[in-house]
Amino acid sequence: MLAVVARIPGLFVGYPDSPASPEEASSYFATEVSMFVLFNGVFVLFSIFFLVLFVGVLYRMLRRAEESAQRGGGLTAAALAGGILFATLSAVGTAAEILYPATVLRFGVLEPEAQFVLVSLTFSSWLYHFGQMGASALVLVTSLVALETGVLPKWLVLAGFVVALLTLLHFLLPLVAVVGGLLWLAAVSVLMLSGGVESMCGPRRRTVH
Repeated sequence: MLAVVARIPGLFVGYPDSPASPEEASSYFATEVSMFVLFNGVFVLFSIFFLVLFVGVLYRMLRRAEESAQRGGGLTAAALAGGILFATLSAVGTAAEILYPATVLRFGVLEPEAQFVLVSLTFSSWLYHFGQMGASALVLVTSLVALETGVLPKWLVLAGFVVALLTLLHFLLPLVAVVGGLLWLAAVSVLMLSGGVESMCGPRRRTVH
């Protein structure tokens, strides 16, 4: 949940796919650089930290669910790999996105080189596109395991399939994909924190044993 909360402010500042022309790209950092670096840099640092914790806990939950259902753990390994890819490329993409404003904040005012800004934003957006492939794998595998084991409610499983498709199409619908992924992450986090996941796993484990 904290990974979601820490990521939301940056969406209001902007995302690298939003500029549709060099003119819009040149005004992308119109927000005070310190605020831009805070929302799209410092906050994202904490978001990535909590995302890594979330992926670890989710992997443990999925693995226990598969063991309880007496199934192999190949799918859970794919979920872990997807989560790692997602977190890693999200961090690198963020670093590329804040490259210019962070440089200005550290060394003072610089002349905004159009090519520098365009390249950094394009590089950042494609890092996010590739990172969302990991997010798509994470959500898809989680939904497949949940469908087989009942570790998540059916409505969240169905929503997960939709979110997996949206994140896969991040290069076409970047903001929609990000918002959908954050909502899914928040829903799963709330279930895990409230103990809803354990209560759903419990009866299934007793049936197996």
